[in-house]
This record gives sequence, structure tokens and C-alpha cells, in this order.
Amino acid sequence: MMGTASWAAPGSRAACRAPEENCMPRCRFVTFGCKVNQCDTAALALALGLRGWVETRPGEAPDLVVVNTCTVTARADQQARQAIRRAARESPGAALWVTGCYAQRAPGELAALPGVAGVVGNFDKASLPRLMETRSLAQVVAVQGHAGGQRQTWPDIPPTSFSGRTRAFLKVQDGCSHSCSYCVVPQVRGPARSLGPPELVAAHLHALASQGCREVVLTGVDLGQYGSDQGADLAGLLRRLADRPPPGRLRLSSLEPQEVTADLLAAWAELPGACRHFHLPLQSGSAEVLRDMARPYAPADFRELVMEIRGVFPQAAIGLDLLVGFPTETRSHFEETVALVEALPVAYLHVFPFSPRPGTPAAALQPLPPAEVRARASRLRELGKRKRQRFIQDQVGGMADVLVEGGSGRRGWLQGLSSNYLRVLLPGPPTWRNRRLRVRLTGGDGVLARGEPLEG
Repeated sequence: MMGTASWAAPGSRAACRAPEENCMPRCRFVTFGCKVNQCDTAALALALGLRGWVETRPGEAPDLVVVNTCTVTARADQQARQAIRRAARESPGAALWVTGCYAQRAPGELAALPGVAGVVGNFDKASLPRLMETRSLAQVVAVQGHAGGQRQTWPDIPPTSFSGRTRAFLKVQDGCSHSCSYCVVPQVRGPARSLGPPELVAAHLHALASQGCREVVLTGVDLGQYGSDQGADLAGLLRRLADRPPPGRLRLSSLEPQEVTADLLAAWAELPGACRHFHLPLQSGSAEVLRDMARPYAPADFRELVMEIRGVFPQAAIGLDLLVGFPTETRSHFEETVALVEALPVAYLHVFPFSPRPGTPAAALQPLPPAEVRARASRLRELGKRKRQRFIQDQVGGMADVLVEGGSGRRGWLQGLSSNYLRVLLPGPPTWRNRRLRVRLTGGDGVLARGEPLEG
């Protein structure tokens, strides 16, 4: 789902700055959307770094701006266009290139924006550094949309650098082969495919650990489909990783409910450092709406899955995606969603209003009144706040594995992330950054937990 924009690459600078870098070309990245897009930007940053580019620091003028777009909602499209116009206005001397999911879906729209030098679709994204080298950066180039043949962004896991960061993302899967009636992702990402065998995943995990990353998030467009094109599965990958577990923690990004099996939960429980956190896209608590969305499960199946997860991992944080205001969602259907979510032991909600996407079956349906959709979304977000507060309260008095990420804005206090996805405030010196600590949780509000470290 849509995320916020990042006006810097997720990876660190491609090389340490030296006097000779004053004459090296400088680049800036603007990234929208999911963790997969962040991984793609990190791979582009490293590829450009190997070609002599360095990333800008605050206040420096770039020679190149790359906007990596999302298109999961109309709002994501709007934010991308705003960012492109902003980049053209604030960096008029820079070459402005656009890539990502919006670039794949509607390259002509983006190529027509003032200041855009080139548009490269997802399937040619890995070729962006080469395409730039073969054309004058000052000229408008032909739009690159679909790559021929394999429809792949990268054929294997792309090398990335997250040096200097406490947490990293590792993309091990791309694409989606489902046909949800509202979703444009299969069109812009292609079919589900794995990006390397388990031994390659393990090598990347150990490389990220050597960069100092204490947690890695395994991510993909449809992570649960890892291995399905190789006669394997995600549970098998986790068991291979357990043979030589990487140091630090491992977290899973979003998993489709029908892909979370008892075998997968067992493999996750056996893996050292596996975080107690699961993110599941429920979308609706109505059986009829789920059918209209072409989602392959029923509310009762989802309820059973959540209880199974909590049975294996009693302290797990379970987060949900909810798509509110689908065109066939009646008020009665919506109340079914509210009732199901209220009954489930979940930690937080991500609520998204329905947004018709061109080329999807749901785009042809009569939309609900916008005011009604906003009201339903607001109600679910309020429910999400209560769920978050209750989850924090339930953890008070217990122990947490907290990775310290940095300062909290309050002198003498740090902020970290627990294995079960709690933001935790704790007292301590800045030198504790990037350390894992055992912390006793002592309180909290609706956003942050508070804790006392049991070690120094």
C-alpha cells in the first residue's frame, strides 16, 4: 500500500565523501510507496554510485533527480506528480527521471510533465543507469515502458547498501499472480517470481549484517509466493536460513492470509531472531465484499488464522490492511468488518479508502459517495487507535527485545523498535544506538510504549 515519500535514498551514500568528490555528479532520490520500492531505490543508488555518482547532502544541488513512483491509489499518483513538479521547480538544473509503478502504468502522463527528461517503467528500472549514460541528460528521451521477454525488474536479488542504518530491507520476491478486482499491482509489477535461491538470500542477509544492520525485513510484492516458481516455498527458505542464521533480527513484510500456513508458522518459530510480528491484508470482514474483491478466503478463515498465529506466538503484533468503501460495500457489510476487527486480537490497522484504478474490474463499478467513504474510514482509524492502545497496555509488565534506532527528541531518551512492533521510549545514552536490549515495559500511551533497559 501507499507510503510516504522519502527525499533521500534508503541506502547510505555510495562512497565516503573526499575532496575529489566536489567535482563528482550528484543525485537525489524521491521514493513513494512500499518497501519493495524502497529496495529498488537502494539498488539504483548503489548502481549509480558504482558509476561515480554521489548522493546529495542537505542543501546541495543535484545534477540528477530520480522519482520512484507508486500507483496503488489516485492519491499516490497525485503525490508523485506533485513531487515531480517540486523537483523541477527546486532543481531546474538537474536531469529529472521518473520510474516505478506509475511510470509503468501511464508513462505518457509523466513524460508530459514539465522538466521530465526520461520515464523508465518498472520492467526496465534496472537499466536506468545505462539508459542515462547512452543519452544526453538534457534531452527528452523515448519512454521506456515494458521490457521484452521476462518482464523482470532485476533477475536476481539486486545488491543494495544500507550501511549506517539499524534496519534494512531485502527484496526476495517481485510481482503478483493474483487477480483482486481492485488492484493494479499485477499490471505494473508482472507475475509472481522469486529473486534467487535460499543460498543467495542467506548471502545477502549476512552481507547486510556485516554493514551493521541489526534487523532485516524480508520483503516482496507477494512475499508468501517466494519459491512457488522454483518448486519451493517460503517455509523452506526459512528452514534453510535456520541452518546458518544471520546475526540480528529478521522480520517478514506483508503476507497474504491464504499463504500463511501451519508449516510457515512452525518454520518461523524455529528461526533464531524471528520477530513476533505479522501483517495481513484482511481488506473486508464481509464475505460478500471479499467475493466481489476476488479475495480467496472468508471472514471465518481469517479469524481462524489470527487465532492460530496468537496460539503459536502469544505476544505477536498482528496488523491488518483494510480497504474501506469498496463499491459493493453496504452499511451492513461495513458493520460486519467493524465487528470482526473488534473481536480480533490485533495490534494496529492500516485503513485505505477505495480508489478506482484504471484497467481493474472494480473501476467500472459505481462508487460510493465520498463523504460516506470518509466517514467509514474515520471510524476504522479510530478503532485502530483503540486497538493500538490496548495492545500496548497488554504488554506492560512484560519483557521486550528492543533495537535502539536513535534519539527520541527528548534529552536522555532513546527510541527503539521491539520484536513485536512496538515503538519504545527508554532512557539511555546516544552510544546505545543500533544495540539490541532487553527492556521491561513500564507504561505507554496510544502511540509509544515506555521501558527500562535491564542491561547497559
